[in-house]
Amino acid sequence: MGDSRLVLVIVSVVIGIVLFNVLIGTPKVGIITLDTPILSEKTKYDIIDMLRYAREDPSIKAVVINMNSPGGEATKVEEIYLEVLKLRAKKPVVVSVDSKALSGGYYIASAANFIYVKPSSEIGNIGVISIMPEPWKPDNEQITTGPFKVSGTSRKKYAAQADAIKQGFIMAVMFQRGDKLQVDSERLSCAEIFLGTEGVRYGIADAVGTGSDATLKAAKVAGIAHYDTLDVNEAMNITFGGRFHGIADLNETIVPTNYYIYQELEE
Repeated sequence: MGDSRLVLVIVSVVIGIVLFNVLIGTPKVGIITLDTPILSEKTKYDIIDMLRYAREDPSIKAVVINMNSPGGEATKVEEIYLEVLKLRAKKPVVVSVDSKALSGGYYIASAANFIYVKPSSEIGNIGVISIMPEPWKPDNEQITTGPFKVSGTSRKKYAAQADAIKQGFIMAVMFQRGDKLQVDSERLSCAEIFLGTEGVRYGIADAVGTGSDATLKAAKVAGIAHYDTLDVNEAMNITFGGRFHGIADLNETIVPTNYYIYQELEE
């Protein structure tokens, strides 16, 4: 009788494993590559769609975001940041920084559970670039019902708003990094770029490591030992490869606008 029960238990376990593999499959670590400036609506929605895919797929137990971005338009970056927080609420999220996670790229990275960098990765650059509204001028061909109908606000007030947006960025980073952070808000507000090793020293990142290290970390936090990886970009047929060509790219957008983006100095 005892042998029969043991056999029944073993058979039940085997059937359970088979059903799990058939219905759900081997646990996966989803890999999302974010290697683009975030300036267009399409780019924003492509990134959000991948984050939602990873959040809703039951076979994906953890996510690695391979980051190589100078940032982008402020509201788009903020929306992606909030989507990463939603994902993190359900599954571990680990960021692996390639060459850079600057400005809005770092804003998004700060929402992860853990940030890996290469020794020479560039991270930080916490701040805002604002394209100011043009001063209002009377126009015989256009009727406006107020001096700010076109610009939305005065240039002085817009500058103050840009500073408030910067402070929100800093507070988000300080909240997410918590006690790990070894620099104060004043230094963060200087928009300094840190090398990866510096970032680890100052608590802006967690460790020096590779994409493979990030995958192992994500799996460990998720509590899975045997897993596959899933390239979410490939699964959704999403590629980026866009480049930021400097202030000319920003001038093509509607102004006034705020950006969390790294702008290289032009020679």
